[in-house]
Amino acid sequence: MAPAGTPVEIIGKLQRETARVLALPDVRKRFDELGMQVIGNTPAEFAAAIAAETPRWTKVIKDAGITPTE
Repeated sequence: MAPAGTPVEIIGKLQRETARVLALPDVRKRFDELGMQVIGNTPAEFAAAIAAETPRWTKVIKDAGITPTE
């Protein structure tokens, strides 16, 4: 995630460096120990995943009666 309007070049650099770090054996091992799955996808793939999940979680939140607090 990055603020809206972040230059594409910066997004690309962040993604490449994040993927590089996530590929390190000790980092992967630690995530595995925590029961987490490392994905490290592209910004476009991440945006598509968020778009696909939003309706599902919107329904869960509405059905549970969850409302924002201040």
